[in-house]
Parts: sequence; structure tokens; C-alpha cells
Amino acid sequence: MIDIHSHIIPYVDDGAQSWDEAIELLRQGEQAGVEAVVATPHILAESDYEKVESDIISKFGKLRDKARAAGIKMEMYLGCEIYIQPDMTLTHKISTFNNNELYFLVEFPMSSIPKFAAEKFFTYIVEGKLPIIAHPERNAGFIERRHLAYEFVQRGALMQVNASSLLGRHGNEVRETALNLVEHNLVHFVASDCHGLNHRTMKSLATAYELVCDQFGVDTANRLFKINPLKVIQGEKIDTAEPVPMRTQTNNSFWQKMGDLIRSHS
Repeated sequence: MIDIHSHIIPYVDDGAQSWDEAIELLRQGEQAGVEAVVATPHILAESDYEKVESDIISKFGKLRDKARAAGIKMEMYLGCEIYIQPDMTLTHKISTFNNNELYFLVEFPMSSIPKFAAEKFFTYIVEGKLPIIAHPERNAGFIERRHLAYEFVQRGALMQVNASSLLGRHGNEVRETALNLVEHNLVHFVASDCHGLNHRTMKSLATAYELVCDQFGVDTANRLFKINPLKVIQGEKIDTAEPVPMRTQTNNSFWQKMGDLIRSHS
């Protein structure tokens, strides 16, 4: 398995709080079958890059060295989790996965879907840069209006759900939303979003993989946990399954216009 969302670099955000904790997270993940991981520390504002990017890169290199010294063979890559803002850019070394200038991980507020998000994504999609929405199943906007997930995916966005959500560790509503999204081909990755030994560990991926195998089949599980994550790191195109519309309908005037514009640039 490959984990594309983790907070394993210590002393840079609310993730691992020590080098020892970071190494133990990696060790647990490796024992659970994780072969590669992307460190995705939080970037909360565009101005944060200037303050923290060099420190993140330095600490990532130190973590990788410590992991090798500890006998951990897991491959490690660097990216970030960008909190969506109107002025967000992708011009920094850590903005995209493995600095491939193609895929980027973006987080919405937990309580809502920003009104400017669709138009912001459209701009990047036309440029060939693909947003991956982190844990949409935990976002109140998607929970209450799941059809919006279909609209985002239909127009080119990708989605990553947390293993812990599939396992019910954030409540039944979040779990049901996550499963519903998988069922409708609206999920492209499952990741740990690990933050610490007591907060969403990497080892949960193994249990979530078995759950997806049981409910949706081995092919789907391999696509979400292995094939798609590898392609993201390598900067390769993902062959996505056709998204299935949700039952709830919405006014699609903006989305229709957006779709027409995308097709005109293809």
C-alpha cells in the first residue's frame, strides 16, 4: 500500500511530536504493509510557505535519514496539505506531490464547501493541475449534500478518504458518507491522514484495505490503496472509474458552464 496523506514530520504541525514518535509511526506502517508514504504537513495560508517551507524540507530530510538508520525501508516523499484560500498558488517546492507540478492535496473547512472552490479548481484543471480533496467524508457540506461530491469529480477533481473514516472512528454519519462515496466511484485514494500514535495511525490502512476488498472487491481496493497513489507520486495519469450520480439533484447551471469551458480547452 501507498499512503499519500500523513503528518509524520515532527515539529512542523499538529502531527508527530517527536522523532521517536515519527519513527514508530513509520515502523507501524511498514509492518502493516505500507511501502511508501507522502509527508503532507499543513499549509494554512499562502504566506506560510515563506515561513516554514525550508524548515519542512530540512526536517523531512532528517526524518528520512533517521528512518534509514532505524532500518525502515519504506520510501518517503514530500508534499503538503493546502488549506484552500482564494490566493492559494502551486508555485512552491512542496505544493504538489513529489514536486511533480501535477497533483496537489487540498483541505476544505470541516464545516462547509467554500463558494470559490469550484472556480479555483477549474482554473487549475484547465492548466492540467489536478486537485485531490482531502477527507471530503468529514466535511459537513459533502455530508449534507453528497451530490456535490459527484459534481466536483465530474468536473475533474479527485477525492481521498481516510481509512479511519471507513472504519467508523469518526462516527456512523462519516462512515456512511465514506462508503457512499466509494460506492459511487467518487473516491480515488484511501490514506491514513496519520497524526500520531494515538491519532489516526498508518496501520489502520491494512484494516481499511480488507474492508474495501470485502465490500467493493479486490480490484477497487488495489486501485484506491496501491495503483492510484503510486501514479500520483510518479506524476502519471489516473484512469478513473465513471462517477455515478447521487440521488439528490442540484442546480447545475454553474457546473454546466464549467464543463463546457473544460471541454473547449480539451
